[in-house]
Amino acid sequence: MERPLITLMMIAFNQEQYIQYAVQAAFMQTYSPLEILLSDDRSSDSTYTIMEEMVDTYHGPHRVRLNRNENNLGIGGHVNRLMEMAEGELIVVAAGDDISVPHRVEKIWTEYLCSEGKARSIYSNLIVIDELGQLQETVHIPVERKGDDVESRIRAMSACGCSHAWHRSVFDVFGPMLPDTVCEDKAIAFRSCLLGEIRHIEEPLVHYRRHTGNITARRTENLHRETIVAHLAETLRRRLVTFRNYQRDLLKSEAIRTLSSKDQVEFGHYIHQQICLLELEFAFVRGTFRERLQVIGRGRSKQVGLSQIGKWCIRLVYPYVLNRTKKKLIKGMS
Repeated sequence: MERPLITLMMIAFNQEQYIQYAVQAAFMQTYSPLEILLSDDRSSDSTYTIMEEMVDTYHGPHRVRLNRNENNLGIGGHVNRLMEMAEGELIVVAAGDDISVPHRVEKIWTEYLCSEGKARSIYSNLIVIDELGQLQETVHIPVERKGDDVESRIRAMSACGCSHAWHRSVFDVFGPMLPDTVCEDKAIAFRSCLLGEIRHIEEPLVHYRRHTGNITARRTENLHRETIVAHLAETLRRRLVTFRNYQRDLLKSEAIRTLSSKDQVEFGHYIHQQICLLELEFAFVRGTFRERLQVIGRGRSKQVGLSQIGKWCIRLVYPYVLNRTKKKLIKGMS
């Protein structure tokens, strides 16, 4: 198969401390032909200036393009914008604080060939590094299905965002994601399963930098209840947007018949059920005592399970139960 153009898109925001290493890693990729999109989401620090200077002095074999958003778009909006610009058949995403190994794109292309062109998402294991670049641990992240129920099947439709690559057809067919999407890896992987398959590479191809600025950084120490509630509400909001992406894309997939009628109905019912539950949970978390009572009533009318109703009742009477489970709540943000 003739080697196609592949796009490596680097998404950066307020990462001046790390951006130089990330860009250097992009420039050192061994695959060709390669398009490198360096994009800044309207940083308030010198991230864009550093990228601009590195582009001006670059004389390597790759095609390099620079972008700066007029307004901060967030992760989902930023990916949508770059997919409008990308020309590659495969899209490899990179963060402005991570480091891709030199043969990362080459390895992804090889895996795509091994799938006989069926792969629509490809992701790898990763190595965790600290703020100074010191190696911490290797993370093995294949997603395994633990059952044949709909929930297990949807959980298996996942990929690791920092090591993710996808075929451009997942946007050509389904269009842009909802602009407030944060868990873009889950939204894109779901599309990939509707169109083809997800492939996992055992070799770590990304050095993932763990620091306090990560979106998924653990912030569990010395939190007040108000802070815990805010974090929980944000976690619920992200999950809700993810399921709304699922719902919209599932409706689009119906037109191209990527699922059997039975699966279409089962997936649609489960996703609708989860959206209703997340909407109620979000309203409960942010509501006053009276509003929480109303949520419990609405939950009963929508046939929410008794176990969930019971949990809401306990939290209504003992609101500070959140403090006892704060680590679990914040961990869910990832």
